[in-house]
Amino acid sequence: MRIRHTLPLSAAVLAVLMSGCADEQGGSGSKESAAASTQPSKPSASSGGTGRPWEPDDALRRAEQALKAAADDGTEAKLVDSGTAYLGSGLKKTFRASGDKPYRFEITCDTDGTEELTLTLARGSDEQAYGVGCGDREADHFNLPAGKPFTAHVEAERAGTGLIAWRLTTVAPGDVDGCDDDVDGCED
Repeated sequence: MRIRHTLPLSAAVLAVLMSGCADEQGGSGSKESAAASTQPSKPSASSGGTGRPWEPDDALRRAEQALKAAADDGTEAKLVDSGTAYLGSGLKKTFRASGDKPYRFEITCDTDGTEELTLTLARGSDEQAYGVGCGDREADHFNLPAGKPFTAHVEAERAGTGLIAWRLTTVAPGDVDGCDDDVDGCED
């Protein structure tokens, strides 16, 4: 029986190949790479200021924290629906909004390179557009009356990388904060 020693040979070949690549790119000891490694990278729009590149798992965690922060206002809310969408796909979802309790639509985004998205809430021919800040610590929330279907729409953003997270809950009528119908809009 003959034993093959492929691992040390493979490691040696890999080391030779990588050293050739390092020389072509300036080598690990070159002044350019040393300077680049000492300069901090610019944090992305919603990377949490860590200087790390945008990562979907981290973005989802931050978005969930923003949704939780919006829900931590002492309001009794019952979850009806929730979801996420990639920034490149956008969001277009119609909700039936049946029952007798008002609804709260909470939305946030976490992106690399996009600071704000436009959310359009529509019911029939009525619609209202709102700016949603990406990377905010608390999700934006919008109130909608029961019994009238509505659509939440965010255009697909091809220029950036990121995600949109949303949640729809019902709340007690006395817990509606601000305008009671953000599709019609309320004048202050």
